[in-house]
Amino acid sequence: MGYMNQPYFVLAFPDAILHTELPIGYKVSKFSKFLGKIGQSTTKHIVRYQMEYGDIATNEYLKMEYFPNSLTKNAFTWFTTLPPNSIYNWP
Repeated sequence: MGYMNQPYFVLAFPDAILHTELPIGYKVSKFSKFLGKIGQSTTKHIVRYQMEYGDIATNEYLKMEYFPNSLTKNAFTWFTTLPPNSIYNWP
């Protein structure tokens, strides 16, 4: 019953983004993690993320859906505080 006390988490993406399917046979890679530490370059992280994502980085919805997997610690905490449906496209 401990799970009942957990806060309800809602992603910043609309449902349509979360229902985008990966191409057949594609496996999601393990992404380099961005911690959100002072001095870390967000631009470098985004470029690295897109390179690690590979050929399907051109699919905006998939790129958005898996981006939280590249965040950890402070950066992931920040992401979880974004308002629901506040991110609707990659730019």
